[in-house]
Amino acid sequence: MEKHEYKTMFSVEDNHWWYAGLRNLVLSFIDKLTHGKDNQKILDAGCGTGGMLAACKGRYIFGIDISEEALKFCGTRELSNVSRGSVCDMPFQDNSFQVVISLDVLYHVNVLDDLEALKEFNRVIAPNGILLLNLPAYDFLKSSHDEVIHTRHRYTVREVKNKVESAGFTVERTTYRNTLLFPLALAARLARKLHLQNEKKRGSDLSPLPDWLNSFLKGILFLENRLILRGLNFPFGLSVFCVARKK
Repeated sequence: MEKHEYKTMFSVEDNHWWYAGLRNLVLSFIDKLTHGKDNQKILDAGCGTGGMLAACKGRYIFGIDISEEALKFCGTRELSNVSRGSVCDMPFQDNSFQVVISLDVLYHVNVLDDLEALKEFNRVIAPNGILLLNLPAYDFLKSSHDEVIHTRHRYTVREVKNKVESAGFTVERTTYRNTLLFPLALAARLARKLHLQNEKKRGSDLSPLPDWLNSFLKGILFLENRLILRGLNFPFGLSVFCVARKK
């Protein structure tokens, strides 16, 4: 990710609809799968600037990220239990965590082998522990946003399921998400690609929005989350979400 994008992420992620929707889904699954136990040891693998860690205050959570710039913002949040390191080679003992979450991390150019990272997740998760993954969907959606955040690859549900199973997990759920907004996002990205043929402006899709629009988009994701938690799998979307368990 471009260095200046960490500042943008830090400034918007606490309330931005995209992050708020993802946090809501992840925390809901953690509560559901751990039966609300607050003593579960959790790892945020690729914690970025610490938005999820901050949302998990009161839980037994650790974070790791390879970016020094990202970890500076974790320090600004006064977060503890944060380490610097690669998700492909983590400084934790085997079977250390009951839950590992990795949100939009394995797609990155710094993750040279996503399968090796998944095997590393499997190593640090305790038997019968849970893995929660979120990844960007469809390579054809790549845009200037992906250039700025250094996207190596965007995924499909089938690809994620196959890789997670190859790493030794049992997949319990895979679904696309951010589905209701998919047509608008697709049109916007195609239009942006055409526009950027004539202009060299580069930037991510992250930016502050009017409160009414941010609340509206957040409400759409929260609705999708409720449907996913009730067992609905969406056939397409902007992201892939996976729930797996260590054998």
